Amino acid sequence: MKNKDDISVKSWILFLAVSFLGLAILVKVFVIQIGQAEKWETKGQTFEQQERVIPAVRGQILAEDGSLLATSVPEYHILWDSKTPGINQELFDAKLDSLAAGLARIFGNRTKQEYINLFRDAQRNGARYASIKKHVNFPDLKEVQKLPFIRRSKYKSGFIIERSDIRKRPFGLLAERTIGLYRESASVGIERAFNQQLAGQDGIQLQEKLAGNVWKPISDDFIQEPIPGLDVVTAINVNLQDIAETTLKNQLVTHSAAWGCAVLMEVETGYIKAIANLTYDEDEDEYLEGYNHAVGTKVEPGSTFKLPALMAALEVGAIELTDSIDTGKGLKKFYGSPIRDSNWDRGGHGKGTVEEIFEWSSNVGVAEIIDSRFKSRKQDYLDALAALGINQPLGITLIGEPNPNIYRNVGDDNWSGISHIWMSIGYECEQTPLQTLSLYNAVANGGKMVRPSFVTGYQKNGKLVQEDPPVVLREAVCSQKTIQSCQKMLEGVCQPGGTADYIFKDCNYDVAGKTGTAWLNAAGGYIDGHYRASFVGYFPVDKPKYSCIVVVNDPRGGSYYGSSVAAPVFKRLADHIYATQLDVRQEELNDSLAKTLIPISKSGYHQDLLAAFQGLGIPVIDDSQSDWVGTQTGKDKVALKAMTIESGKVPNVCGMGLKDALFLLENCGLKVQIEGRGMVKTQSIHPGTIAKRNETIMLKLS
Repeated sequence: MKNKDDISVKSWILFLAVSFLGLAILVKVFVIQIGQAEKWETKGQTFEQQERVIPAVRGQILAEDGSLLATSVPEYHILWDSKTPGINQELFDAKLDSLAAGLARIFGNRTKQEYINLFRDAQRNGARYASIKKHVNFPDLKEVQKLPFIRRSKYKSGFIIERSDIRKRPFGLLAERTIGLYRESASVGIERAFNQQLAGQDGIQLQEKLAGNVWKPISDDFIQEPIPGLDVVTAINVNLQDIAETTLKNQLVTHSAAWGCAVLMEVETGYIKAIANLTYDEDEDEYLEGYNHAVGTKVEPGSTFKLPALMAALEVGAIELTDSIDTGKGLKKFYGSPIRDSNWDRGGHGKGTVEEIFEWSSNVGVAEIIDSRFKSRKQDYLDALAALGINQPLGITLIGEPNPNIYRNVGDDNWSGISHIWMSIGYECEQTPLQTLSLYNAVANGGKMVRPSFVTGYQKNGKLVQEDPPVVLREAVCSQKTIQSCQKMLEGVCQPGGTADYIFKDCNYDVAGKTGTAWLNAAGGYIDGHYRASFVGYFPVDKPKYSCIVVVNDPRGGSYYGSSVAAPVFKRLADHIYATQLDVRQEELNDSLAKTLIPISKSGYHQDLLAAFQGLGIPVIDDSQSDWVGTQTGKDKVALKAMTIESGKVPNVCGMGLKDALFLLENCGLKVQIEGRGMVKTQSIHPGTIAKRNETIMLKLS
């Protein structure tokens, strides 16, 4: 009985011990999960490692001269890991005051004491990723890295520098829609079309996970190094782009238009030198680049479509330029539908040749030509238009080009018995401005149609690694005879008697082109008093260098004709190019040089100039006894004038060649920086100023 009681007591003791142990375990689990959850979660996360993707630096978008149109600007986030094992606490305490003072001086967003408090709070809380400063630029970062304690490696200081790249456009709104936007989704423009080249290849790095789902590199090494993207070189000329946008905007403001676009293209290559797209934004009360109308907006082209209409008729032999057409009094009904000329209320044009019909932009005349020649064979007319290639998209690299809407077959949707007539004057058909420009460019290019292109090549570290050559879409859109006839008609539009003669009458260069004015269509009907004005053409006529189209939608300032609203933008661009690009006016310059008997000389070293003039047999008037002389060119001789070069003073080197200018300036102890090529145009330090040794002088050459 006694043994039985002993066993019972021991059993109860064992039971109570096990129960107590179980209860203790439950309490401990409760404490860990509830009271110490954050502590152990942080500790557990500290040991979690993972291979993380490191984004590559995105390539830049450059203008033709290398100017930055879009670039990735690095920004840095400075953080501090207060738990870094390598931190020497005694040294940190000693340097904290000067460290905080330096941060306050560089950033100015906090006082020294506030920075001290920030570090102390991070230590008290055991922060592994305390944010010290966001959005730090590179120059400020370099200054920060010179501060006490932070100069030590991140394993001894705890400082972590995170880099991110922010996309910037240094020229602001210039060509904004064409350059485009880069974002994770719905990128546009060049940023989207050339993303593969710009993006580069992401890298891989081993990182550890800290509290708050924050990742920290274990070391500076990469499993796979990120490869930066290529720089995309565009054909855009920043100066011409600025003129295109400014002039277009002025016209839109003057005429209170809804939107407008202008495209300047190189005839031979199809490279786009300037492209402006401006739309009125009611919220901003300003014209902004909200949509790329030149690329993506299909419109009824109006009278600019008269070129392909007559080109098709010429190509199949239906007409000759000398054929006579009677436009009557400028008003005629075709199958019950009235067609009017712009001067119908003044008696019209009467009779004229096909060439004159085009130059007058006679709606009645063009409608009469197409109806009389193709009335019984309308499919032949549509086939002739299709043979020009105008019912196909251009296949440009930018996303968003729609297919042209041009009837391919008689009986297509919306086709009627008079559709061939409306098409001939630019209605019941739609093209983008860039598609319209491409045919005109082909005429300027002797019949060869090239694809409009925005990019000329790709660079890496400033060196060209791949070209993006021009693409020929068609070697010939039609016969040379037809091209020559079209060139003649387009030239006549800008000469006396043509619809654009008064715009280009005082030009020093010849232009070929076509005006266009079309009613606006909305909800299947045309809106009285609302128009779209356009002008498209090329210059100079003898050796076309550039083609250009300008479209102004819904001008409300009184005038609405293409000649008065759109053509002035074309002319402003052409004037600037003619004045600044010598190759455009090469023949004129050659004629001018042929008439110049005495060449113009630079200033320079006396004996060198004498030897040159004597070798050329040019008479010289030389009263100078100076080593350095300036020149004055007359009709039949050159006069040399002494230049005063004072010791210890900055000489006047304007008008000299670079070699002579460098000799004089460096002898004064100056450091010379050069911008441009040619002779010296300006110098940054005024002549006669005391020369200071090792001072920098800037020379601009021209």
